[in-house]
Amino acid sequence: YKRQVFMRGFWVNATNPKGIIFFAAILPQFIDVARPQLTQYAILAATTFAVDLVVMMGYTALAAKVLAAMRNPKHLRVVNRTLGGAFIAAGVALASFRRAAPA
Repeated sequence: YKRQVFMRGFWVNATNPKGIIFFAAILPQFIDVARPQLTQYAILAATTFAVDLVVMMGYTALAAKVLAAMRNPKHLRVVNRTLGGAFIAAGVALASFRRAAPA
């Protein structure tokens, strides 16, 4: 099951047009065509992997903290009241917004 989830995530990420466009736009700037390209691509791939690993570990750690906080009813009440207040404030701001008269 874990392998299936991993492969699904891999293929979603590998075929993501945003990722392909990003790498197509960024990688050529760091490739020297006068030097062996395989080594350069391997370094870029390792660097990308390392950075992505650190970022995803950070997301996971943050998600674990948020999950732990959301299991506490007191924290959940604070979050609900804070977000409710933010929605009320946004509603008041929208209600007081005036459009400019058409010219």
